[in-house]
Amino acid sequence: MKRINLRDVPDETYRTLAECAEANRQSLNAYVVDRLIEVAKTANIAAYLDLYEPPADTGISVDDAVAAVRAVREER
Repeated sequence: MKRINLRDVPDETYRTLAECAEANRQSLNAYVVDRLIEVAKTANIAAYLDLYEPPADTGISVDDAVAAVRAVREER
């Protein structure tokens, strides 16, 4: 595992992260690592979409969702 030392974190951001960590009964480090893992999973959107599983029994596929977004954008 690698280490990251974060600097220049705004006070309000730090407070919010600390509060969220406490609410989730995690250390600040564990909470931030969990959030970074989430970000890393979606950083490459193509890879994310390859792994994405739509909610069961919705009848909506990723292709359906993409088509709906494109239709709305074209209306603008």
